[in-house]
Amino acid sequence: MVLCVIAATTFWVLNALNKDNYVTVVNYPISFQYNNSEYMAVEELPKEIKIEINGNGWDLFRKYFNVNVPPFVIELSNPDKQKYLLSSAYRRNLAEILEPTNLTSILTDTLKFNIDKLIEKEISIALDTGKMKLAPYHKFASDIVVSPSTIRAKGPESKIETLGETILIEIANDDIRENFDQTIPVLIPEELQQYLTFSPKNIQVKFEVVAFLEGNKRLKIEQINFPKNVKLGRDITSVLMNYRVDERRVNELRDVELKGVLNYNHRNKEDSTVTIEILNAPKYIESIEVEPNTFKLKYE
Repeated sequence: MVLCVIAATTFWVLNALNKDNYVTVVNYPISFQYNNSEYMAVEELPKEIKIEINGNGWDLFRKYFNVNVPPFVIELSNPDKQKYLLSSAYRRNLAEILEPTNLTSILTDTLKFNIDKLIEKEISIALDTGKMKLAPYHKFASDIVVSPSTIRAKGPESKIETLGETILIEIANDDIRENFDQTIPVLIPEELQQYLTFSPKNIQVKFEVVAFLEGNKRLKIEQINFPKNVKLGRDITSVLMNYRVDERRVNELRDVELKGVLNYNHRNKEDSTVTIEILNAPKYIESIEVEPNTFKLKYE
């Protein structure tokens, strides 16, 4: 009984497929043809269109299930100049490749695509110093040299423009305390990697680093512009200056004579105090702190 039912069903299906004038809706495969050396798609292109066709059952069966069905090729001569294609533009060509099946209607009225022209652009390279971490009390001792200072980026025009005029590169090293000379890759943003190429892919970064060492020095106090009736509130002749000095200039600092100056003309009249000043301090010392640094004035 079962075999009879199967056989009858099979004969009925085969007989039905041999008949004409069936109508069905299928998703027909398509592909776009354009000059890949000059253009690139920046969004996924449509892969099929929905059409209504009529014809022999076998032909409709084959097209419905995409059995040995070649895609319909749509040629684009200047794809960057248009963003869509109306069905009227390719209806005749599509009808020809569907024969002997008849094209009844194209249900996908508009094909949208986004294809850009490929360009090359020279982009500057700079080091993002804001994200660099030098070791505590270390500073740059030279200019930062980036070589080469520019790269060439190639890709779709709209994607190239998102890069701007300058690409900032980062150094992953933390706590840098020595002179730096390394090759750094110029990374393409993840969302652009499938579209862009850089040439060269690596650049050389060089710069010098200097440490500022802690030190202290006792300074004599010099009073200037003091009236005869004004004295310091305490009897003191020297102060201790704490500082940090460029490690390359330590020996040089030893020969420098510094003085702590108390200038009466620079006093604070509200609380009758005067603050010590270090005159002619060399530029290679910093973080200067003086103990004590403020003195009370005593009037007689």
